[in-house]
Amino acid sequence: MTWRDAEAPWPQPLETDRARVRDPDSLGVVVSGRAEAALSVVLFRGGWADVDYVADLDDAGCLPASGITSAADFAARMDRWVTRVFGSLG
Repeated sequence: MTWRDAEAPWPQPLETDRARVRDPDSLGVVVSGRAEAALSVVLFRGGWADVDYVADLDDAGCLPASGITSAADFAARMDRWVTRVFGSLG
């Protein structure tokens, strides 16, 4: 996981220690799976996320992620994105 501090001078570094961030602006996470499968999500406090994925060599790209309204909304979307990239959660 990485965090970006809105109060940090430009260019704002990505921090792996949450304690170093006073005013969180974004949170990033990378989930990896079998072979080359990976999901990269950066959630911004403005209510959107940058979501990039590689399910396999023929299936990669970006997923829509705007209008995130709550932690529960983000969690539900994260479940859908993980399922889209890695298959069933069960």
